Formats: sequence, structure tokens, C-alpha cells
Amino acid sequence: MQRFQRDLKEEFVIKQSVAYFNNASYTPMSKSAIDSISGALEEYSKKGPSDEHYLKLKAGGDIAREKLSKLINAPQEDIIFTESATQSINIVANGFGLLPHDSVITRGGSSEHPSNFLPWKYYVEKKGANMVDLKTDQFGTPDLSELDSSLKLSKAKLVVMSHVLYNLGTILPVAEVARVAHEREALFFLDASQSVGSVPVDLSAIDCDYAAGTAAKWLCGPLGLGFFYCKKNALEYLEPLNFGPNACTYTPEGTFKVLDSSLRLQEGFRNWAYCYGLIAAIDLLTSFDLPRVREKNLRLADMIIEELSNFKQLRLIGSTDERIRTSIIPYETTDLKPIDLVQRLSKAKIVVAEREIANKKILRISPHFYNDEEEVSLLVNELRQ
Repeated sequence: MQRFQRDLKEEFVIKQSVAYFNNASYTPMSKSAIDSISGALEEYSKKGPSDEHYLKLKAGGDIAREKLSKLINAPQEDIIFTESATQSINIVANGFGLLPHDSVITRGGSSEHPSNFLPWKYYVEKKGANMVDLKTDQFGTPDLSELDSSLKLSKAKLVVMSHVLYNLGTILPVAEVARVAHEREALFFLDASQSVGSVPVDLSAIDCDYAAGTAAKWLCGPLGLGFFYCKKNALEYLEPLNFGPNACTYTPEGTFKVLDSSLRLQEGFRNWAYCYGLIAAIDLLTSFDLPRVREKNLRLADMIIEELSNFKQLRLIGSTDERIRTSIIPYETTDLKPIDLVQRLSKAKIVVAEREIANKKILRISPHFYNDEEEVSLLVNELRQ
């Protein structure tokens, strides 16, 4: 365990100056990931640019796709890279063949991440379709029987849900959601932005048809790189948002044949250098063993919850059931607004976040595996002030 902590202090230079507990927003990159990006760009710039060395640079995308496919248990050919999870969401929100009076079912839009609600709302309204927004309990979990009855009544073509909630930290029963959706002949879209790198993710077991994610949250990869998963038999329902030579085979005369895999949705260049950063980030995370990462995340979260349990100004509003929670810790505050606490802690070099549930502002603390007990003590002691 001591070596574990020592290595992390060397990898995450942010630990030298800041206690960072806002990992549900963006995570700092490790030294390995930064060096991998720099090394790829330097190598390309030294020897290229040329077709030969561009292809070597681009090969990083294939390696990253292979590692990601193992991490989320999904076929490599069903994964493409995007600029962000938001862009991945838009591939379906805009590209799905919705017709007037079709329906899409979402979960608790007022407490959903804006990136997984606003694109659906915009394109549903733009195409004259309908949105059915499910009610949720205090932890943001929808009622599966309401989902089933809504699917039956609306004949919805698509169900949209997050795997882990960005504000409450709840792990939703997404495999059950997929089962109910498929029984009613609907497709299922999963936003895995808050789960990949934080909890085990098995897309084959979940059986979603589409999924979006990002390198910049719990994977500790670069900001500006996302991914999109599309099951083969769900590809036919998507119209590519953009089109280019990477999406097809073609001849100089202009004849072309669209690829029969998800690669048809990746029309051109991506930030291949960032893919090298993602490779290093996945390698680092898996070298510490993902179950152990989750175990440590929950242990740090438990320490924070225990230490803050006597603070009358803070009330925990997330679940304490380890089966359905992550290390995202949400608090209601009294006396001070959440943003005031965020700003005061920031002056002490401690980073947390203000977020929202519907119209209510909350304080969100989200430790990750590179954090440690000393940083937790700094957070608690500063809040005592």
C-alpha cells in the first residue's frame, strides 16, 4: 500500500499543491499520460509530417480502442472516438431516425446532467417528437414498472439514462432498464461518463445499444477526447452527422461504399496524440486493479462521510448503500451557500464543486484513487473552520 501511495504522488503532480476532490467534473492527468501525449507529438514532428509517420501516429487510436474495448467489454469495431461525451450523445440525439409523434423516454430531466438531457430535448422538439420524463426517488432512481408502462403507452423507440448520476452518485440499474426497454422493442442509450474508471462497466452484460463516455473524468485521461459505442444491429437506425473518407471505402472517381461498422460515424481525423494519453491512463488505472480502485474510492468517501456526520451545517443526501453508490458525495448545506464553501476551500487549495438537483444547489465532493487520507484530513479540518 505504501508503494501504491508513493507511485501516485509521483504520477499526479497536482498532489504537490492542491487537494483535488472534484473528480466527477474533470480529473488531472498522470505524468505518464502527459508524457505519452508529448512523446507521440514529438516523434511525429521529428520524423514527419508524412503519410508514413501520420499512419504511425494514428495507430495510437487503434491501440486505445483495443484497451478501451477490454475495459468496457465491448467489441473494438463498435467503438469510435469523439471530442467529448456530449458529441457522442449528439450522434444519437440528432442522428436517430425520430419522426413526428415518436417518443423518447428520459430519466428525471430536472436532475439529469445537462449534456444528457438538453440534446435530447432540443432534437425531440425540433423533430416534432415527444419526450416522456420518468419520476425518480430521492436517490434519482426511476421506477422500472413506470418505465414499462410508459413504454407500453408511448411506444417509445428509445430510452435514455445515465449509468451513474453526476450529482447524487447513484449507480442506476441499467441492465434492468435495458431488459425492460428491449422487451418493449425500444433501444437503450447509456451515458457512461461517470462510471467508466469509477465502477466496473460491462457493456455486453448491460446490453445497451448505444453508450457515450469521456477520457477526462474517472479515467484520468485528456480533456477533449470522448468515445461512442454502437451495437452492430443498432447502427442502421443512425444517420451519420458528418461524412468523409474515414467513413467509407472510395475510388478517385467518387464512388464509395459506406462502412458496415461504427467507423462510418467517424468521418475524419481525431486527436490521435490524445489517444496515447488515454492508453497510458488506462494502463495506470488497470495496473492498480479496478476493484481495488473502487474499494479505495469508497473507503475515502466513507472517511469523509464519517468525519462530516456531526457537522450540522451539512446533510448527506446520497445513498450509503455500497451496492448503488460511488465516491460522489452530495450534501445539502445550511448557513452558507455551497458556492461560498467552494470558494473558501479553494483559497485553502482544496477543490470541491457546487452542483444542482433540479433548482436546489448542493455541495459535491468526489475523491478518486490517487487521493489519500492526508488530503481528507485537510478537507475536514478546513471545513471545521
